[in-house]
Amino acid sequence: MPPSRATTPLAGWSVVATFVLIGIALLATVWSTRSSVINASDAVRRGQALAMEQAVRADLADLEAVPSTEDLQRILRDHFDEGLRYLGMVEGRGRIVASAGDAIGDSVEEPVMPSRQMQEVGGRVRVTLRALRRMKAGGRAARYIVEIEPVQADALRSSAQWSLTVGAIAAASLLGVAIVLVRREARRNADERARERERRLAHLGEMSAVLAHEIKNPLASLKGNAQLLAQMLAKTMPEGEKPRTKAERVVEEAVRLEQLTNGLLNFVRTGAIHRVPVDPGAIVREAAASVPGDVTVETSAAPASWSLDAGRIREVVINLVDNAVAAGAPVNVALRSDGKNLVVEVADHGPGVPEEDRERIFEPFHTGKTQGTGLGLAVARRVVESHGGTLMVLSAPSGGALFRAEIPES
Repeated sequence: MPPSRATTPLAGWSVVATFVLIGIALLATVWSTRSSVINASDAVRRGQALAMEQAVRADLADLEAVPSTEDLQRILRDHFDEGLRYLGMVEGRGRIVASAGDAIGDSVEEPVMPSRQMQEVGGRVRVTLRALRRMKAGGRAARYIVEIEPVQADALRSSAQWSLTVGAIAAASLLGVAIVLVRREARRNADERARERERRLAHLGEMSAVLAHEIKNPLASLKGNAQLLAQMLAKTMPEGEKPRTKAERVVEEAVRLEQLTNGLLNFVRTGAIHRVPVDPGAIVREAAASVPGDVTVETSAAPASWSLDAGRIREVVINLVDNAVAAGAPVNVALRSDGKNLVVEVADHGPGVPEEDRERIFEPFHTGKTQGTGLGLAVARRVVESHGGTLMVLSAPSGGALFRAEIPES
């Protein structure tokens, strides 16, 4: 057998792994940076609020008397660009006696407790100033509510958000490329395995064809003479005599060898599939009936017509049912259409097929039977694939194996 071309699957998968790792690392960096930006913006927000509190406190302390609405409006205008949006003077239990700007929410009339000196309100920072008891001209003690829009923190977060969005898009793009590469690499490996399988089957087919052809003619002569000898001994010797038993054994082995050569020829046969509209239910029922055993056929959901090579599909069904009967009866055969494919399912009640053997059983000469050739399933898959379909083995719901052939309409 000629050496097959060496494949290097690790090279392709290493590229995929590199893209995945870079994408994950970039996502982790984006997430970590986002957390840092949030913490930094919170610190800037608190710092801006404290700075504004000190500036407003200083402006209020410079007043000659209790501030009026005009005084509060002037202070608001002076610090508007720095984020000051509302300034209100509170007396008693929370009564606003003078204010400038628009407050967020309805809670400015509520009593302000010391524990709520700084709080988040509708995207602003609300600060409660302690009572200013010392003014240049004296006056009543009052408290002040200051609402600040953290423009610096918001600008920092907005700028960082854009960069993080770009990073997240880049990471998602890398992961998307990795997914595409994974699929392409898996498809490439599957195609390479299929080509390797075809090369092995082609080489095996050539050897099998030569071997079967060379054996067929001598085998026919051997079988014919052995049958004549067995018939002669049957007339002259009672049943059970050693010479007669040996002659019958030669005939049996010749028949088995003939079946093997016919199987080899069927396996290497690569003639074109001749598809014509036929009744698939009739083909399946006829094929299943030709196999002795407890076989139930359900074709009520089968289409009335499907384009098939009737003779080759009949061969597929016979092989599948024969294997199922050998594995364990009863056997259930179902034929239906899923809209795109003709589906043939053959389920047995045997031990099933281990998952690691579900591809190996379709290889030539792989058999679990003492009298099998190991070519039935290989021939069946080849015929189904020649129809553009697939043949696989699964676990049956009731135990055992479930062989499913799916054949698309031509």
